[in-house]
Amino acid sequence: MIMIRPLTAADKQQAREIWELRFHDSLSFIDWFFAERFSPETSFCAEEDGRIISILHGSVMQLNIRNITLPAMMISGVATLPGYEGQGIMKRVLFALFEECRRRNIPLAFHKPSYFSIYRAVGEFPCYDALFHTRDTEPETPVSWDTLTDAKTLLRIYEQSTACYSGCVVRSLSDMEKRIHDLTCDGTRFLLHQTGGVPDGYLFSGEEDDGSFYCEETLATNETAYAEMLARLPKGSVVKLPPDAPLSGNLQPWGVMIPVDVPRLLRVFCGNPDAFRLAVIDGMTPWNNGVFDGAGKPTDESATDTLSAGRLMQFLCGYLPFQNAFSQETCYCADEY
Repeated sequence: MIMIRPLTAADKQQAREIWELRFHDSLSFIDWFFAERFSPETSFCAEEDGRIISILHGSVMQLNIRNITLPAMMISGVATLPGYEGQGIMKRVLFALFEECRRRNIPLAFHKPSYFSIYRAVGEFPCYDALFHTRDTEPETPVSWDTLTDAKTLLRIYEQSTACYSGCVVRSLSDMEKRIHDLTCDGTRFLLHQTGGVPDGYLFSGEEDDGSFYCEETLATNETAYAEMLARLPKGSVVKLPPDAPLSGNLQPWGVMIPVDVPRLLRVFCGNPDAFRLAVIDGMTPWNNGVFDGAGKPTDESATDTLSAGRLMQFLCGYLPFQNAFSQETCYCADEY
């Protein structure tokens, strides 16, 4: 018999073994994750005869959406053991996490899917993009990496450079330090840009198995900083950037947000009861089903519009505009796990 339950500290070794089996991360990254991000109280699994067969990790964070800060659950490490796929087990594990979100008054969750097609089946749709730029020329001078600067300086750049985006994680100094540990656990290189002695951009770049470089987090407060940092990179380097970065590249859907509490989100992001009467269809979380006015109040009146919960989240966060109720925003989240 399969049982769905929260993780405990005693599950750490099994959880780690599943991560190593299902993902292609370095041992140093896995060490980091299970030392600094493992949160059994907000993570769930399916267990059969004492063996974990499906698992996900949840971490409580804060998201800034439309200049409003809300608690959110970051989901990572979603994995099911070979032989147990396609049985709806992970859907049950996700549902347990969403019930936990309700208990904690957390109105939404977010994550970076490995395959969007899989999560579309449970009603999730892209809510932010990332731009991928590939360097096609060699730098004018040999690459010279910088010495990593302090977390406080990087946090200031992070806050200034992401203030314009809907969907970014709100980081504390402790969060920034943890993120730096994540980005440097594999010996990642670092670049810092300064204008007039004032730091205004940073870049973390890791070396791939083939010797090329992948830049996981690159942020700057102005166009010049972006251009000059990237000009220092070796040819072939791939840089993940915010979707509106002033550079050429391949724009890709990169993350989803999941509305756990539709009435609360409507109240927060719209608040106008006369804006619409929205019939929401949610095949994952039944408490989101119903007809709501623009302030999130259930109503018996006929709906003016019908949306799935996943499509609604695209409008709530600003990924897409909806009539006069929800404006379009530039959506981006630098964090992935």
